[in-house]
Amino acid sequence: MAPAQNEQNEQIEQKAIFITGGAGGMGLATGQLFAEHGWFVGLFDIDEATLAQSAVAFDPDNSMYRRLDVTDESDFTGAMDAFAAATGGRLDVMFNNAGIAPGAWFDEMPMTTIRQIIDINVFGVIIGTRLALPLLRSTAGSINVSTSSSVATYGHALRAVYAASKYAVKGLTEALSLEFERFGVRAADVLPGCIDTPMLRNALAAGAGRPFEESMFDGMQQEGAYRLMPVSAIADAVWNAYHDQHTIHWYVPEEVGEIDRMDIDAARALTKDFLFNR
Repeated sequence: MAPAQNEQNEQIEQKAIFITGGAGGMGLATGQLFAEHGWFVGLFDIDEATLAQSAVAFDPDNSMYRRLDVTDESDFTGAMDAFAAATGGRLDVMFNNAGIAPGAWFDEMPMTTIRQIIDINVFGVIIGTRLALPLLRSTAGSINVSTSSSVATYGHALRAVYAASKYAVKGLTEALSLEFERFGVRAADVLPGCIDTPMLRNALAAGAGRPFEESMFDGMQQEGAYRLMPVSAIADAVWNAYHDQHTIHWYVPEEVGEIDRMDIDAARALTKDFLFNR
């Protein structure tokens, strides 16, 4: 599952990225892009079976994979230690990408689901960032990237707790971009709109009450902030975030950022139109 430990405990010259939620979707696409550029890629996910299938496509000498529950600090510590052993403590990009997005009316969502959303989407990012920080500090030019969402520009009905979790990630990123300056470490986030991922397909299927069909994409917007985007667009955003010294929020597509700059009534109207007039 991982290359041999660096016997001299020295950083490898090869740049390295640690990806949570790496078994599929945005995490896997990001790993594939960085691998194409010669990086060492660490893929981590709670779905061990899918993770193992996805990892087959990666060079085992330049990658590792491991099951990870991002809400379990002890498990996360073990994953970070294994990654550090493979890279000699090098970590150029920490990508906190694992997340869930159950939907329901706020007053009807079980508290167990609410706690799970916050545990994975917020505490998973906090735990990952804290454990990654020592490696990031020892790696010149490093960056901590986390997945926020377009719902952190204006909250979505039926995703109230998810929206709260992604606003938390966005605010955390802004604060850490200031705090981590004293370490020479950068912080950024990606804010996806509608991305063609298993999560989106499952949500569309659940809403329709039947297995997913490609035709379910037919009713989606063809332009603007909520048009369908490929997972490669997120991979590109993470790649650009590493190479850009100044941008903190990476909106995918760029029009998502326009919602952040709208007055409240316009943002509310646009969001309502997307949610209820399709």
